[in-house]
Amino acid sequence: MDKRGEEKIYVIGHKNPDSDSICSAIGYADYKNKIDKYNIYIPAKAGNLNSETRFILKKFNIKEPETIENLKPTVSDFNLNSPVVSSDESSLKEVVDLMKKYEIRLVPLLNREGKPIGIVPQSAIARGFVERIGRIDLRETPVEVNTLSTVLKGKILSIGKKIIDGKVYIGANSKERIIKKIKKGDILLIGDRLDIVSEILDKEPGAIILTGSPYVPLNLIKNASEKKITLISTPFDTYSTSKMIDLSIPAKKYMRTDFEKVFLYDPVEEVKEKILHSRYRGVLVIDFSGRLVGILTRTDLINFKRKKVILVDHNEFSQAVEGIEEADIIEVIDHHRIGDVSTLKPILFHVEPIGSTSTLVAEFYLKRKIKIPENIAGILLGGILSDTMNLTISTTTKRDRRIVKYLSNLLKINSDNFAKEIIEANNDFRKLNADEIIKRDFKIFTIGNSKIGVGQIISGDFAPLYAKKNEIFKEMKLLKEKGEFAIICLMLSNPFRGFSEIWTWGDKEIIKKAFLVEEKEENVFILNGVLSRKKDFIVKIGETIIDGRKK
Repeated sequence: MDKRGEEKIYVIGHKNPDSDSICSAIGYADYKNKIDKYNIYIPAKAGNLNSETRFILKKFNIKEPETIENLKPTVSDFNLNSPVVSSDESSLKEVVDLMKKYEIRLVPLLNREGKPIGIVPQSAIARGFVERIGRIDLRETPVEVNTLSTVLKGKILSIGKKIIDGKVYIGANSKERIIKKIKKGDILLIGDRLDIVSEILDKEPGAIILTGSPYVPLNLIKNASEKKITLISTPFDTYSTSKMIDLSIPAKKYMRTDFEKVFLYDPVEEVKEKILHSRYRGVLVIDFSGRLVGILTRTDLINFKRKKVILVDHNEFSQAVEGIEEADIIEVIDHHRIGDVSTLKPILFHVEPIGSTSTLVAEFYLKRKIKIPENIAGILLGGILSDTMNLTISTTTKRDRRIVKYLSNLLKINSDNFAKEIIEANNDFRKLNADEIIKRDFKIFTIGNSKIGVGQIISGDFAPLYAKKNEIFKEMKLLKEKGEFAIICLMLSNPFRGFSEIWTWGDKEIIKKAFLVEEKEENVFILNGVLSRKKDFIVKIGETIIDGRKK
């Protein structure tokens, strides 16, 4: 499908992504691309994949989504056009012509490496012309003969010095007065008064510019050549030529070096302040090699659009990718409790009490009668089987079972066998350190004023964790204190035996009251029938905290 002029919209799951988060993001992005011909939807992830998710994607030849670590807008999010620039060897006329052609107020000057050495702002040119009113003098700003000839659209009849650096006189007076005024090295602008020109040659002027393209005898040209005096013929009249000479001056004469530079990945909030306080109403954008890639102005700030995102499998800021508050959330597709995500305008907010977000995504295809590609069907099946622990946990619904059956038939695979493969692949925690184990699938929940952190490991063999138990508890303690949590929990969930072992650090009375259990050993609880973090565990925790505040 051709999507010219499309806008990028990221579809992204929660931090510490699990399989359902990743698979539903990829599936929903594919679905949206099929029904929306105006935008392009890009699946993304908010963290590294675990071994289980990598197994699912590899099995169905799906590449990993791109990683987004932060949604805070940066300079790279602006639609930067190629900047209008000029060489540091340019004449002022070249710069002025660019300003007129592109209706811009400043032109950067670049060296041969493409790096900016300064800018020529319109205001500096105007100020310079005001200062030069009534005098034309190239002694302070010498110009090359070729540059001067180009600006004047002239023809070089003879050439002396290659650099012209004299005081400029206009030959509008009497012959005697003109001859008296001209001194060695001066520049004379004169029209069709060739008798004066012949005599002026003897005074060794720096250059003579003949205006109005007069006929010039060969003997006059020969005389000028022999005396090594530059003779230029221009079609402009004398008055226009006097004005055009100013434009032959090197643009660097009007260059300013007090401009602000920003990098592509500088935060927009910081860059905004620089732009607003810039005397030039803009900043130069450079890459890490120092080359110019764009110019940002106040107009760009007005037209700037934040990144657009669709959140899947979560709807709480604490679980979302960093910088989500500065993104434009346009949809939420989820199956968890309603959290604290808020927006400035109405959006599609689709949350249902179902076993997996991947189930919802598959249903969207079917409701629209859109064929699900086999590779997408495969990862959606994997997302459902992972999140429902092969349809065994309490959040599983008839709809999940129906979609699993449909996708299994479509793919001609045995879902039970696939589920076993998924659980067997979920073994990367064996190689992780204590901190990584806790944060591997870690979610933060805010209930009232209480902050709860819950990690979860799903397996049939937790022996590798028992070997690191003391290290894990030390990290849980540090995490609780650093993050100001009421309690940190790590759920070791065994879907084969139907229970979770809960390791805790913090207010463990919450666990005792919520599930009416005592510790198996210090800071360890066994919860039979509790496998779902979102339904079996966090709901009970939340009710206990809220009830405790009511008393």
